[in-house]
Amino acid sequence: MALRALWKPVLLYTGLLGLLTVGTVYLATHSLAFILVLTAVGLLVAVLNGGTAGRTSLGGTESTDDGGAEFDAAGLLPQTSTGVPLRLTLLLYGLGVFLWSLAVLIALGDTLA
Repeated sequence: MALRALWKPVLLYTGLLGLLTVGTVYLATHSLAFILVLTAVGLLVAVLNGGTAGRTSLGGTESTDDGGAEFDAAGLLPQTSTGVPLRLTLLLYGLGVFLWSLAVLIALGDTLA
């Protein structure tokens, strides 16, 4: 994936959706405990999705189709129109939640209950 193609997902998931998540939790609770939990969850989501090595071969000759083609043909699975992989989306969203939570903790830590 080209570096130029990453700007839109970074701005959307890290910037906008991360800020909306942290802002909503802050405005709803004003609680230090919730912001700390949100910081940990954001870091956990980012690390688990960013630390994946990718597709590996374990030497088996298993079929990759587990009946998912039947669901695709029937239209039961949602179709995504974006070319951004789910792991990259979760990595960027987790980073956004983590970084915005840190910003709230640093800037507004003394006002949290």
